[in-house]
Amino acid sequence: MAGSWLGLVQGFGGLRVAAGRLQFAPTLPAAWKGYSFNLRWRGCALRVDVDARGVRYRLDEGDALAFRHAGSEVVLARGREALLPLAVPAPPKAVFPRPCDALVFDLDGVLTDTAHTHYRAWKRLADGIGVPFDLQVNERLKGVDRMASLEIILERASRAYSSEEKRALADTKNGYYVQEIANVGPQDLFDGVREVLDAARAAGLKLGLASASRNAPALLDKLGIADRFDYIADAGRIVRAKPDPAIFLDVAAALGVPAHRCIGVEDAAAGIEAIHAAGMAAVGIGDARALRHADAVIPRIADFDLRTFVSP
Repeated sequence: MAGSWLGLVQGFGGLRVAAGRLQFAPTLPAAWKGYSFNLRWRGCALRVDVDARGVRYRLDEGDALAFRHAGSEVVLARGREALLPLAVPAPPKAVFPRPCDALVFDLDGVLTDTAHTHYRAWKRLADGIGVPFDLQVNERLKGVDRMASLEIILERASRAYSSEEKRALADTKNGYYVQEIANVGPQDLFDGVREVLDAARAAGLKLGLASASRNAPALLDKLGIADRFDYIADAGRIVRAKPDPAIFLDVAAALGVPAHRCIGVEDAAAGIEAIHAAGMAAVGIGDARALRHADAVIPRIADFDLRTFVSP
């Protein structure tokens, strides 16, 4: 229950404590109608309600409470409420084709398939420490960064691991993965990738990469398409993993394009959720049932027809 509360409040609610003060940056997943939570802080009881209309803060106990909402100062007196806009506006259901200035791609499962490469590296690590690991568990790692993936794998561990041990395990797995991708080359790109990227370039769109893999720049270089991208997110600098929208917001900001003028392309449900939370339209690549919350789903990247999704 504590983990669920933290996931909701610190994840979607964006709660942080900085210099002894509360900060919020609430977002609303496209598939949700809303959520609420209560918080006690230094003798104050705060109620937070989030829905498509915005964020309602109400101070139920305490004389006054000062905090920050999406970077702005808010001060509430007891019994008073404040209705403020979401940190990232809830996106309307996307209608295609739509105005767009940038495409933001995931890497694994969208431009190339390194999923099984990651699986072999994780499997080698798990076998080495005696933790059961199979393809079913591997499915939960889609779109998840390295440390979060390790936490999922260690759910089956027979003992607890310290933070130092976890970092060492993550580094070991990365070493295995780097060995695995040594022979990756342009031949490993999915069919149609170059054509999609070149068509987007010709249409004047900016291109960004929002991959949770810290090896993404090296992998793009091996695939021969690194020069196609205007910006590649530094996954090591992004603290919050998908489904948090941080990495997509980082790419949009670096490209200088408002999020609502971007289209995100993903193959994982967590990625679709992150795209929507960022305020972007989402195109899923793969199984329509698994990606049912995307605004559109196509079987493979070769089916990405720019005329279908982007207004001229």
